[in-house]
Amino acid sequence: MNFSFMRIEDLVMSGDGFYQSMAYHAYQSLSWQAFWLQCACCVSAIGLAYWLRHRWNKARLERYPDKKRLNAWIDVVGAAATAATLMGLAMLLGELAGLDRLHLMVVWKVLSLTLWVMAVRLGAWVFRHVMHPHELLRIFLLLIEWALVLAMVLTFFGLLVPLRDAVDLINFSVGDQVFKGANIVGGVMLAVVALTVAGQLAQLVDWILSRSSQRHGVQPNDALILTRLFSVGIFVLTAVAVLISSGIEPTTIAAFAGAMGIGLGFGLQEVVINFIAGLYILLERAMKVGDYVTLNQINGRVVQLSSRAIVIRDGVGTESLIPNSSVTKGVLQNHTLSNDDYRISFGLKIASIADFTQVREVVLRALRAHPRVLQDKALGVLIVSILQNEVALEISCWINDLHNGQKGLISDLYFDIAMALREQSVALASGEDAGKPWSLGQTRSG
Repeated sequence: MNFSFMRIEDLVMSGDGFYQSMAYHAYQSLSWQAFWLQCACCVSAIGLAYWLRHRWNKARLERYPDKKRLNAWIDVVGAAATAATLMGLAMLLGELAGLDRLHLMVVWKVLSLTLWVMAVRLGAWVFRHVMHPHELLRIFLLLIEWALVLAMVLTFFGLLVPLRDAVDLINFSVGDQVFKGANIVGGVMLAVVALTVAGQLAQLVDWILSRSSQRHGVQPNDALILTRLFSVGIFVLTAVAVLISSGIEPTTIAAFAGAMGIGLGFGLQEVVINFIAGLYILLERAMKVGDYVTLNQINGRVVQLSSRAIVIRDGVGTESLIPNSSVTKGVLQNHTLSNDDYRISFGLKIASIADFTQVREVVLRALRAHPRVLQDKALGVLIVSILQNEVALEISCWINDLHNGQKGLISDLYFDIAMALREQSVALASGEDAGKPWSLGQTRSG
């Protein structure tokens, strides 16, 4: 069976516009009873398919709430597949009754159109849910998908060519540049398709470089630089190619580029500064994704290095976007630049200096017993200040798993030390300052 909805081999199609469409020639070739009966069959199949999909959507929310990919697939092609199945059954019953394809022309061609629409929507679904494009590319893919579906439906009714001819009549000029309707529409469609392909290609290159950097020991920052430069290059070349293909003269593009340069010098200079600063950060290797940094009084882990900003996630999960230019203008503290070793310190107050030796042994035992504390690094228990009823101590140790946090470790050590001091009847400091937290802060050295 031929699944083209644009041709009928056994009939000579003549006329213009709607009079050369599948719908009109089916109406001319069939008796009015057969034509309208088949139309009712197709409409009923499509309506029943959408009703069944609606019922499934209600049921799946209760039974399969976590199967998002399956549910998305059914949303996209479920109705079309069901309608095609029902119309296929109608074709089979008609052929069993002795009717050929020409007698079932309406069902045959609507079935073909439905299968083509389903193929387009399924292809778009593969791009959206398998290749995972970002939001702008998802919008472009949606535009391409529905533009193709609309073109198919207009072709079926013979309205695509008249619409194209009407667009061709649009003609106007801006200065020396002449704009034609066909070039404008074609340029917009080409831009959407080209930018979508360019975006997907940039993501593919990003994925390949990321995998290669992990496999061959390439610095992640180097892979990011190559990805960023490639993305900019491919989008610039794509934009120029689309403009030239749309009939715009190269001299006009050059003039536009000059105006763009002036705009960059004024309104978009911060964007350019942040982009260049981002490349500088990557080239200098001042930080990389996963480092723990302090920047603009924000402490946390670097989770993303974008073209415009650095994304830092702090200990409570808040993500801060800091412009790249802030790194070159301010002070950056990278706690894990050359290695992951990190020194933490916390305070403890005891009541008497006479207990210091005993407390020191208890603290060192607790530090040596904890699995996160590095034993090949110096452990510290130092006296910071002595008052009449209070001796302030600073306890320090080193870890190399800062991604697991500090508060949990300090809490464990406080508990172990407190229980051991309680068993040995060592008194902690009391008084009006006893309930206040004490800490010398955190330091880091190589």
